[in-house]
Amino acid sequence: MKTTAVLLAAVTLSCAAGVGASPALGAETPTPTTQSSAPSAAPTGGLTARTASLPRTANPEGTPTVPPVVPDAPARVRAVVGRFALSAPTWTTGTAAPKIAIRIDAPQVTAARVQVRVEDRATSRVVLRQSFGVVRSGAEVSQQVTPRLAGKPGSYRLRVLVRDQTGRKSSATARTLKVEAPAAPRPAAPAPVPQGAGGYVFPVLGACNFRSSHGQRFHAGRGGGRAHNGHDIGTFDGFPPVVAVTSGTVSRVWFDGSGGGWTIVFDGDDGTAYGYLHLKTGSILVQPGERVAAGQTVANAGNTGGDYEPHLHFEMRPIPWDAHRDDAVDPLPLLSRLPNGCTG
Repeated sequence: MKTTAVLLAAVTLSCAAGVGASPALGAETPTPTTQSSAPSAAPTGGLTARTASLPRTANPEGTPTVPPVVPDAPARVRAVVGRFALSAPTWTTGTAAPKIAIRIDAPQVTAARVQVRVEDRATSRVVLRQSFGVVRSGAEVSQQVTPRLAGKPGSYRLRVLVRDQTGRKSSATARTLKVEAPAAPRPAAPAPVPQGAGGYVFPVLGACNFRSSHGQRFHAGRGGGRAHNGHDIGTFDGFPPVVAVTSGTVSRVWFDGSGGGWTIVFDGDDGTAYGYLHLKTGSILVQPGERVAAGQTVANAGNTGGDYEPHLHFEMRPIPWDAHRDDAVDPLPLLSRLPNGCTG
């Protein structure tokens, strides 16, 4: 028993000495390694790492500007329309369309869907919808009015509708837009017709007659003992153009309610005042003070002022017109020598 105890004690002492002993000569001593990397920074706020790493430059006052992009997870906050403007209240089709400017505001950086609805003011019905897509808060966006509206002249009401991240909608005061078609161009005057004797032109273009009836003539009898002060040129129930018989300046344009109807008087450069009576409504192309050349279209023959067949009453007086009613002269000698399209 004693022998066994002694042997166990010897083994125990030998193992204890080996644990703390130095390595044998020639053995390599491993060098421990130490890791010095610092723990990574955690992302800030509710943004992802990509959005949080975006630079936020400062303005001169030192206040950070809004992020250059919408956060990956826009804040679920209420958004309202901060600005809604229309650059012009009227749009003439064929010109550049007006611009719509919109800005949405929110207490935190967020985004919202924006749409503009176009309503016909006459019926209050929505005729078009124009999408602005997803718009971030604090940034103003603009678009031209949709070109589809150009083909629909009328009066419209534009409403902006915003749906924010909470699912709620908001709007702003509507804007009115009037879409107009371009004004019809004023008809161009035909090129002057060839002049006759002495630079004069027959006053009616096209088919006509001016010698068939005695009633057409100068000083033919009229009701109430009146005498016909001019010469009538019949136009066969049509309304052909009438032209200046010679060059001059328009002195008067008016509706003569005593029987003359629509009337033009112009003072010829030859010192004679020329009157054109019974002209067609809406056909007059000249105005007082305007210069006219021989052969220039000034209106159309008509039948205004009474129960007449279409014709031109052509009259000649000394200048000024109003002071020489009783001094009218017979136009037939002049008319007879001018080339014309009359058949009688």
